[in-house]
Amino acid sequence: MRYPKGADKRRGAILVVVILLLAIMSVLVPLMVVFTQREAKWTVKGDQNMTAFHLAEAGIEKGFRVLTASTNTWYNLVEDGTGITDFKWDHRFEDVVAGYYAVGISSGPEAYQATVVSIGREAGSNEVRAIKAIFAQNHTDTAIQSMAGITVGGGVDVEWGAVVGNAYTNSGGRTSPQFHSSAGLDVDNNAAPENCDQPDCCQWHAFSQDIPPDPKIDLGFYRSSAAASTCDTPPAPNLPASPVGSCYFNTVQAWSSFDYSEGGTVMVENNLTIGSPGVDIKGNLIVTGNMSSNTGGFGKGSVTMKVPENAWKQYCNNWAHYLSEFSSDAAWDAAHPAFPGLNFGYTSPSNMTYGPTPNGKFAVQGFVYIGGTFSTGGGAGNTYIYGNMFCKGSVNIDASSGVTVFYNKESAQSMRSLRVVLTRVHWQDMIREWPSGL
Repeated sequence: MRYPKGADKRRGAILVVVILLLAIMSVLVPLMVVFTQREAKWTVKGDQNMTAFHLAEAGIEKGFRVLTASTNTWYNLVEDGTGITDFKWDHRFEDVVAGYYAVGISSGPEAYQATVVSIGREAGSNEVRAIKAIFAQNHTDTAIQSMAGITVGGGVDVEWGAVVGNAYTNSGGRTSPQFHSSAGLDVDNNAAPENCDQPDCCQWHAFSQDIPPDPKIDLGFYRSSAAASTCDTPPAPNLPASPVGSCYFNTVQAWSSFDYSEGGTVMVENNLTIGSPGVDIKGNLIVTGNMSSNTGGFGKGSVTMKVPENAWKQYCNNWAHYLSEFSSDAAWDAAHPAFPGLNFGYTSPSNMTYGPTPNGKFAVQGFVYIGGTFSTGGGAGNTYIYGNMFCKGSVNIDASSGVTVFYNKESAQSMRSLRVVLTRVHWQDMIREWPSGL
C-alpha cells in the first residue's frame, strides 16, 4: 500500500512532538510530586508554627492574669523590681494541649510598666514562637477622673491630661483636652451611642466602653503614709493631727494656711475647706469627705513643671494652643504646623519644662483624692494643681474661679489602688530561643 506523498514526514513530525511531550512530562511529573510533598510539609510546618504562636499568646494571657491578681505582686515588681515565681524563665507551663510555654516578666521599660515575654513551643516539632507585650497601669493619661460626673465650666482649664467621667460629663464646649465619658457628653448630639468627634475621634468619646472601673484607691496605704509623715507646722487655724505632729487629721478641717514639702501624704479623714491665702502641699492630698474652698485662689506654692512627652495628644482640636503655650521644639513646630494625628510616633523633648504666669498659685503638687465632691466658690482667683485628681463624687468649680490642673504623669503612675487596671501599650512578635533547662 502506498501512502500519500509527504505522509512519512508528517508521521515523523508527530513522533517528534510525542517524544518531546513525554520528555517534558518525565520532568514535570517528578517536579509536581516534589512540590506536592513539599507543600504538605510546608502546611504541616505552618500549622506547627501557628500552634507555637498560640502557645506564646497563652503565656501573655497568663502573665497578664498574674500581674492583675494582686496589687502586692504588681507594686513589688514595678517599685522594687521583685520577680514573680514561675515567671522568671524558671517554669514550663503545660496547661494547654499540643505544647508548652515559658514566661519572663520584668519591670519597665518606663515607670509603672511591666514587660511580659512569652515563648511557645510546639510539642511534636519543637517549633518556637515568641511574643513581647508591655502593660501600663493607667488606661490613659488622666488628669481628672470622677465617678459621679464632671462639669468643667467657668475658668477651669485642664492641661496635658484627659478628663474621664464615669457619668455625664460637661466639657463646657472645650476643644481640649481629651474627654472620655461612659455616659453622655455635652458636645455629643447623636442619641445613639457609642459616639466620638468626627472624623478622627481624637478629642472626645461619649458612652465609651473603655472607661476603667473604680480602681478603689488604697486608703489604708495613704492612711499609714500620712500617720508616718511629719507635719511640724500645723495648719491655721490649729486643728491638730492624730497622732500630734503627723499629717493625719481625723476631724473636720478648715485651713486658711498650710505648708507641707516632704513629698509624702497629707490626709483628712473628713471634710476639708480651704480659705485664703491657701495651701502649698508638695505631696499627696487625701480627703475622704468633701473638699471645697471659700475663695478662688487657695494655692500659694511655686513649681517649674515637666511637660509630658505625649502631652501634645490632648490638643488635636486646639493645636494652636499647644504650640503657643507648651512646645519648645522649634524644628518640630516648623515641620508640623498642623496637628499630626494621635497615632504619630512623635514624643516631645524629655527636658521640656513650663512655669505658668503668675506662678506661686499651686495648691497641691501630687495626687489628689476626694471621697465626696469637689467644689470652689466665694470669689475670683487663680489656683493650680500639678498632679492628678480622682473624685468619687462630682466636680463643680465656680465660674469666677480660675482652677487649672496640670497633669503629672509620675503622680498618676504612683497612685496606689486596691485594683490593678492595666492596659497593653505595646505588642510585638519577636525571635527568641527556648530557655535552656526547661
